Amino acid sequence: MKKLWEPGWTEFSGDFYSTPRLEMEPTPPRIPIYVGGLSDIALRRAARHDGWIGDLISTEAALQRVDRLRDLRAEKGLTMDDFTIITPLTDAFTPEHYARAEAGGIQGIITMPWMFYSGPDATLAEKIDGLKRFRKDLALD
Repeated sequence: MKKLWEPGWTEFSGDFYSTPRLEMEPTPPRIPIYVGGLSDIALRRAARHDGWIGDLISTEAALQRVDRLRDLRAEKGLTMDDFTIITPLTDAFTPEHYARAEAGGIQGIITMPWMFYSGPDATLAEKIDGLKRFRKDLALD
């Protein structure tokens, strides 16, 4: 895909699929590749690309994965600059929790704020209220 997203013609022949000579026009802007997963194999794959999207995990476990990603990228001579880390956290509920995650290198959190207030069976109105409360509780205004 990376070759296809570059200007000009390309073709590919591999073990699982092949393509004829082809070109994508217009050439798209740079498309980042984010890799998900919690296993070491997934982290190794993510480290070769542009970012990591974790799964539901504790902050401590996520920060350990971030450290592992730093090591893996360093082994390849890569920095963490322009490397994106996003994950849902099971135990982040306060501004201090989010600040700890950010200080450790986590740039984005996936969350469903209404879960904190109304649980998994929240109505649409409760979800909207939960979003507003979350914003207020984390002083995001």
